Formats: sequence, C-alpha cells, structure tokens
Amino acid sequence: MSFNGKSVLVTGGASGIGYATAELFTRSGADVVIADINEAGLNAAADRLRAAHGGTLHAVVCDSANPDSCTHLIDESVRLLGKLDIVCNIAGVLANGPTDSFSDEKWLQVLSVNLNGPFFISKRAIPHLLETQGCIVNVASTAGLVGIPYGAAYSASKSGVIGLTKAMAAEYSRRGVRVNAICPGHVLTPMTSSGADFGPGTDMELMTRLFPLTGKGSDPSEMAAAIAFLASDAAINATGTILTIDGGQTAI
Repeated sequence: MSFNGKSVLVTGGASGIGYATAELFTRSGADVVIADINEAGLNAAADRLRAAHGGTLHAVVCDSANPDSCTHLIDESVRLLGKLDIVCNIAGVLANGPTDSFSDEKWLQVLSVNLNGPFFISKRAIPHLLETQGCIVNVASTAGLVGIPYGAAYSASKSGVIGLTKAMAAEYSRRGVRVNAICPGHVLTPMTSSGADFGPGTDMELMTRLFPLTGKGSDPSEMAAAIAFLASDAAINATGTILTIDGGQTAI
C-alpha cells in the first residue's frame, strides 16, 4: 500500500497505536507530522522514525484537550506539509475506577482528551481536507460499543467518538471528505498497561468478559494497518464505517 505524495497528521504519535501508525505511513512514502503532549517522547519517536525510514517527518507538541493548541497543530501541519490529506485522531488517555468514587477531575480529563480532542482537531482540519478531498480516521474503542465495568469515563468518551465519526461522515460525505473510525479491543500499549489497575474490590469474574476470544491482545501494528486501509483508496467508498478489531471480544 503506497501513500506517496500524501500528507498525514497523526496525534498520539509518541507511542502505541499512534507511533505504529506514523511508522506505517512513513514507511509507505507519506509526508508525516506526529503530535503528542509528551515532548520528550515525541522527539524520541521522531528521531527513531527518521533513522529507520528517512523521508519527511515533523514533530509538533500538542495538547489535544486545548483548542488553541489544536489550532496551532493544524496551522503548523499545513505550513510544514503544504496540505493535509489524512488526519488520524489517536491521542487518548485511560483512567478506570468505580463510578461512585471516580473524581470529577479525572472524568473531565478523559472526556477532554478522548472526545473534545478529536472534535477540536477535526473541526480545524476539515477546511484543508475539503481542498484535498481527504479523510479522517478516529480511534474509538470497543468500550464505546459495550459497557466497560469501572470505565464509565472511557466508555462515554469512546461512545462519543463513534457518534462524532458518524455525524461528520453524514455531514461531509457529499463534499468529498470521508470520516471513519476503528474500535480496538485490548491492544498492548503503554496506555493500556498504565491503566490496567482497576482498583480494590474489582470484580475480576466480570472483567474476564472483556478478554479477547483469541486469548491475546493485539499489537499496535495491527491497528495501524486498519487505519491505513480506511485512509487508502481501497476504502474510497467507506465513510461512517466503525471497524472493530478486538479478537472476538464483542462477538458474544
């Protein structure tokens, strides 16, 4: 799959699915901007990608929960790349805990990064994508399809991403901009590792329902491949699509 001549923005590019996605696009010939709030991690990721694949790759620090930071990201991406063809909204946070003791501050943080961020970035990117007949790929989650115990904020945010994806797809489909999303199940990333502690009193029998039927989590590269497919001409008639890759988690 070639992305020669394409200009791609990937948020959450310092690690996990974002890094794997940036690597795939860079390896496939695209000009790429990666963004992340973690400046040290972002610069290290950019250095690794340049060393491994060469090509045009830029790093821009962005707090996707901050509208002004998102404005800067889009402006800087267009300045560096000349245009935008593909926007991948991947940046996210994970926080778990019983709903009755989950802090208001954590709730607002999760919703701000996971839902407001894709809206802020998409809103600012769409005028440029209309010029190139480009596309957006959001990363939602199976947590947005089924209820995740101890994950009210995360589930709510990812349900919102699914709704946002479908609404934008309906709004811009006849103007040439496609909007799709993937719903990963359990992916082996730093974020899922750091968010794996659900706290004392967790009903682990209940939690086993979240395990993939395949018995293993997915590699970030598998999610990157799905994102690249949805961004490619092979999916030219796909918009409003919510693609689930979860090892069978939601099959039963």
